[in-house]
Amino acid sequence: MTTSAADPSQLPTDWWTADDCAIYLGIGRSTWASYVSRGQAPEPGRMFGRSPAWRPSVVKAWAKSRPRRGGNVK
Repeated sequence: MTTSAADPSQLPTDWWTADDCAIYLGIGRSTWASYVSRGQAPEPGRMFGRSPAWRPSVVKAWAKSRPRRGGNVK
């Protein structure tokens, strides 16, 4: 499920881990974890053990609609 590649095109298509979400967004895993803990990111769609996971389509839609400074997300 988790990929070690930093290339968003190599991410899984079914569920994304926090690492996968961070890779897609071009941010650090700790930044993604901060968004999640503050309720600024989408809720995980499910848990694999104690690890949250998100549907890629949910993260992509959130990324397009979130207010932010700087450049565009893929």
